[in-house]
Amino acid sequence: EEGEVEEEQFHFERVVGSFLGYEAESLVDVERTRRAASRLDEASRALLPANALEHKVAALREAVATNGAFGRAVVANQGHFGPSSAGEIGGPGAGRSRPRDADYGKVRSTLHSVVREWAAEGATERAQSYGPLLAELERLVPQLATPTERSRVLVPGAGLGRLVFEVAAAGYGAQGNEFSYHMLLVSNFLLNAHLGVESIPLAPYVDQPSNQRRAADRTRVVRVPDVSPMEVLSDLHDPPLDFSMAAGEFLEVYEQQVDAWDAVLTSFFLDTAPCAIDYVVAIHRLLKPGRPWINLGPLLYHWVPASPADFDLDDRYAQSLEFAWDELRTVILNVGFDILKEEWRTANYTANHRSMMRTTYDCLFFTAVKKPTT
Repeated sequence: EEGEVEEEQFHFERVVGSFLGYEAESLVDVERTRRAASRLDEASRALLPANALEHKVAALREAVATNGAFGRAVVANQGHFGPSSAGEIGGPGAGRSRPRDADYGKVRSTLHSVVREWAAEGATERAQSYGPLLAELERLVPQLATPTERSRVLVPGAGLGRLVFEVAAAGYGAQGNEFSYHMLLVSNFLLNAHLGVESIPLAPYVDQPSNQRRAADRTRVVRVPDVSPMEVLSDLHDPPLDFSMAAGEFLEVYEQQVDAWDAVLTSFFLDTAPCAIDYVVAIHRLLKPGRPWINLGPLLYHWVPASPADFDLDDRYAQSLEFAWDELRTVILNVGFDILKEEWRTANYTANHRSMMRTTYDCLFFTAVKKPTT
């Protein structure tokens, strides 16, 4: 157990270090572009718009600096979150605390998620993924008048907290659960730093050199948040809104709870388990009898090993089992659910809407109700 605590500490330091080291790490690729540009012969340069390469390198540096400032603000507003205080980590560490390529990759993907969840530009994706879940919740679960009577809704795999925020704003008692320190640090900043509307600039797509229609699209600025979370969640509401986040691995955080929740909402979550059966069984145990589990997402299993080297990175690669929908549907029924609704919905996930390439998912949208005990 002591070894696990120590490894958790190193992991957290790598995550914090990846936010602090993002700018220097990203400038390595900017320098690659500058060197390649310097080798281009004059005849080829003359074919481009005037000073195009110089403008490109300058714009990339500015975009990386914008994101670097965001990362530093995330860490500076960390408070007491995590196993270390922000003051103990002044930059990328060394040895086991040194950020890995995957840690920097997670910073980049988290920037994309910020757009999906907290920018006006992400409204279309939120309507695709969160809209059906919220509409089904309001159809099936009553919103009760007093805080002590509020229906309690759990959102595992909460990401940056927007779906939980929307559930709470609709009048439910809402709790999100998230495992990723990258997501938790950024959601802590966005939700708790008293940010004004569109007060934070990001250049989220600077890491995407391909499939750009215009040179400026790669370095364009997106401003967040599109609403002020602290204003919405303030104590001025009567009754006050009920919003919370629980950090940790879903199965571990809720292992002692039984018949505790009036609804469970899952968005792009079921495929994050090494074995999705474990999630189905846990969600069934957590729900009160007769209450719904509402899901929307694909089956893009996260722990499928890409190479034998993955087995040395995380034990979950060795545990991964991938089920088709017809297999999971049988599991859901056999665990003790009735499936009331089963549809297919189209959705994007962290798509750059100005890119020439986007991935579109045909998502499972289902409502499963826990059978009453007999």
